[in-house]
Amino acid sequence: MATILRHPRPGFTWDWWAVDTEGFLVQFSGGPAPEHLLAHVDRVDAAAAWAEEHRSSWFNPDPLPLHAFSCNGELPTFTRNGVPDSPLRLSDAPAVIAEVAVLVALSKPVRDSWTIYLDQGWV
Repeated sequence: MATILRHPRPGFTWDWWAVDTEGFLVQFSGGPAPEHLLAHVDRVDAAAAWAEEHRSSWFNPDPLPLHAFSCNGELPTFTRNGVPDSPLRLSDAPAVIAEVAVLVALSKPVRDSWTIYLDQGWV
């Protein structure tokens, strides 16, 4: 069964996180999220605000220390931006992000190559 994805506030960037089968943290930006996360909008907003405030110290901009996906809000896909040598593990994440990430479990390790189609769920 496909995961239903929705955007909590269309027109606004919304960052959320997931954890994969190997415990790596994945950041998704600028697009819809799994529908069940909408019940946790305040927690996701807090995590996104924390990440924005600490971007220069926690998120190494080149290369990213985690797998990052993005969606421009128009195309119905998320695409992977980068594959770092050492992805960030959920156990290394601050609590504000970890508690959101555990709400979404990916069925594949992030080292696999894949794209997420919003109209077909996770593939």
